[in-house]
Amino acid sequence: MVTTTKQKVLFELLAHKGDWLSGDQLATDLAVSRESIWKAINALKKKAHQIESRKNLGYQYIETPFLDEDIVGYYMDKQLIDGMFVEKTVTSTQHLAKQYLTTHTVSKPVFFAAEAQSAGYGRRGRHFYSPATSGLYFTIVLPNTTDNWGQVGLLTTNMAVVIAQTLESFFPKETIDLKWVNDLFINNKKVGGIITEANVELESNSVSAFIMGVGLNLTTKDFSDELSDIAQSIDKSATLDRNLLLTTLIKNIIDTYYHGDFATLLTEYRRRSNVIGKHVTLKLGNQTIYGTAKQIASDGGLIIEDENGITKSFTSGEVIKTNVQ
Repeated sequence: MVTTTKQKVLFELLAHKGDWLSGDQLATDLAVSRESIWKAINALKKKAHQIESRKNLGYQYIETPFLDEDIVGYYMDKQLIDGMFVEKTVTSTQHLAKQYLTTHTVSKPVFFAAEAQSAGYGRRGRHFYSPATSGLYFTIVLPNTTDNWGQVGLLTTNMAVVIAQTLESFFPKETIDLKWVNDLFINNKKVGGIITEANVELESNSVSAFIMGVGLNLTTKDFSDELSDIAQSIDKSATLDRNLLLTTLIKNIIDTYYHGDFATLLTEYRRRSNVIGKHVTLKLGNQTIYGTAKQIASDGGLIIEDENGITKSFTSGEVIKTNVQ
């Protein structure tokens, strides 16, 4: 892949973020003309990169409000992935991933991120509010490495833990709870969700990959009246590097997928659970289950003791209501 002068200047500024670099120094380091540096800086500014310029000091990179494929690529360890795609507005990153898999076979993870989604969705196809510049919406395709379906059930729970931990490292004042099986909560309101789908090869009737979509409300300030009752952002006043957050999440997800300690992750999932010990309503197809959530099972299922004192474990369904007993 050819690296343009504009990209070289961007990467050099990122490598010295917080420092001043003179135009002459940039020109010398990159072996290009001073005029080329000036043109590259102007081109970057036109793409909404905030670069401060000062006489006798030079240039300093500040930030960009947008996801940027060059910056994501700069932060990303390319050896971990087969490909990455950062788009502006899409229907949904899940759709992009599924479309990609119709013409590609993956041996390493591939991920898709978007600034905004017009048709983002979660479980049961419900719409996920995906405004630009204040959230993070991405899908990672993970090649299937196991035939142990008891472990597959822990995929979403494992990833919920690593995503919560990563978010807390960027938002150190916040504590994130987990609602079985795939929602991230703060103060009893949803701040994000995970949807995991399987890519099935019809000829062999086998799962070739898992398609995991993540939607996060990072700093979103405005929600509809309907959503504001159940959702919020993690911190609407925070300033953060979403490009760095995206790549940190991707790297942590990949590391956990291949090398995670499932027992430790399950223990942490249970610790973060906001349903254990509460009276819950579980929607299971056309059936509704009422009872007390007793524990998260070793396969990631939800153990419920119903109103008749009968205990069962459920690996599917959705907790639609929780109440303190």
